[in-house]
Amino acid sequence: MENPPLSLLIPLLLLLFLLLLISLTTSSPTPDRRRLIDNIIHSAALHSYPKRHKTAVPYAVSLPLALSAATAHAMRFRAGRLRRQGADFKEFHLSPGLVAHPHSKRLLIVHQNLGNLSDSLYSLPGYQLISPVLGLLIYDAIGSNSTELDVKVTKAPIELDFSRIAGVPEIKEELLCAVFGLGKQVEVLGRGRVCLVKGQGHFGLVVERGMEKVVRRWKLVVAAATAGAMGAVLIGLVVVAVVKGKKKERRMAEMERRAYENEALRVSMVGHLRAYTAAAVRTAPAMEREEDLPM
Repeated sequence: MENPPLSLLIPLLLLLFLLLLISLTTSSPTPDRRRLIDNIIHSAALHSYPKRHKTAVPYAVSLPLALSAATAHAMRFRAGRLRRQGADFKEFHLSPGLVAHPHSKRLLIVHQNLGNLSDSLYSLPGYQLISPVLGLLIYDAIGSNSTELDVKVTKAPIELDFSRIAGVPEIKEELLCAVFGLGKQVEVLGRGRVCLVKGQGHFGLVVERGMEKVVRRWKLVVAAATAGAMGAVLIGLVVVAVVKGKKKERRMAEMERRAYENEALRVSMVGHLRAYTAAAVRTAPAMEREEDLPM
């Protein structure tokens, strides 16, 4: 069985090299997965709304089995009342002056507690989550096409009190508030168990870990060493391919030269010796027969 040519091996090795670098440097899931879960919880909140339910009263959201580790609650609110009076919703205190864009008369406020899903969805390099990630998202509650709204805090910020969550450990390290925006932006701010935030999103308590920095540096060192090794291998393969190509060219040139010489000078045996002889350049004479002579 013939070995695959180097022209096919080199692209394959390059692809494996890139996949290895991606696996070493990727440490968090893409925001698309997070937003997908937000959309699922939003849809569940719409379908879980009880009939004849009062405004400004929270209700439980029935989540699919795949999100059984999380919990969610929702509450409908009049936009004018929320802007004038604010509201308290679970661990969140929404201060007066909260404005949603585009304007909607009725709002759907969704509260998320991602529970055991927090670490897999919202891991943060250099930090360790010590609380579940909580989410606060606001949607348009009018009509069947409920859409997510932009929220602007015009007065006091939104307060999030993590001391109201059971199971948050008592530790000596300094507590920080991690704010995961609805895009890729992440911000670490505040001190203690009360976070002051300026908009909707996802939030969690974190502590800084020196070991996380060491692990991150170790990954970079491994990635650099692997890149160097793979680069050396690829350069070696390229050199081997070039050398083999040169040898093949020389072999072909030698074969062409020999073919030309064998065609120009024929080899004949004279006794026990081989000698080159030139091809005939004129027609050999022929003896006339007697019957062909004129009478």
